Amino acid sequence: MKRITLLALSVLACGVTAAPKADVAKGKEIAATLCSSCHATDGNSGIATYPRLAAQMPNYIEKHARDIRDGKRAWGNAEQMRVSPGISTMTDEQIRDVAAFFATQYPKAGEVHPKENPELGEKLFRGGLAEKGIPACMSCHGPNGAGMPAGGTDTLAFPRIGGQHKEYVVEQLKAYQSGVRKNAMMEDIAKRLSAEEMNAVGNFIQGLH
Repeated sequence: MKRITLLALSVLACGVTAAPKADVAKGKEIAATLCSSCHATDGNSGIATYPRLAAQMPNYIEKHARDIRDGKRAWGNAEQMRVSPGISTMTDEQIRDVAAFFATQYPKAGEVHPKENPELGEKLFRGGLAEKGIPACMSCHGPNGAGMPAGGTDTLAFPRIGGQHKEYVVEQLKAYQSGVRKNAMMEDIAKRLSAEEMNAVGNFIQGLH
């Protein structure tokens, strides 16, 4: 019995194929030709409505890029991106390669606007608002917004948000608040935030590095 079991396990093991390793060099080429006009070649987008992807967790980029390509993500600029010549033509392998490339890039911080309540933004990010049941953003996204893996895999990660455009952060919070973007924890948090609080924390996050 033991010999049969071992033989069966051996056969199963031979049938398992590991996922191909991402090719960063190919990802760089794809980024330059298909992604740079919106996200910049190094992932440090200068356009406020397009997210910065530099140093983002690669599996997180993969998931959302596939969701946009496959029509599963429809908020913000997703539909415009889906029908563009870029993401609509990309294979899973190409997405994996470009995600790996962006993950290796050096992230650049934006600037905090002094007139947009950075004090409130810092309070929300570092300590939350106990009176409204809002936890600190850093408890999931890290003290400098670099993000953290969750559930043992980057696919279920708390993404990097440090240095992200304020406008993009606010847009995502509004999507969670309206229920267009699904994530039970973030939906609950966003519904407790006022427009002023969203803008303030987005402003603070933009300056993190």
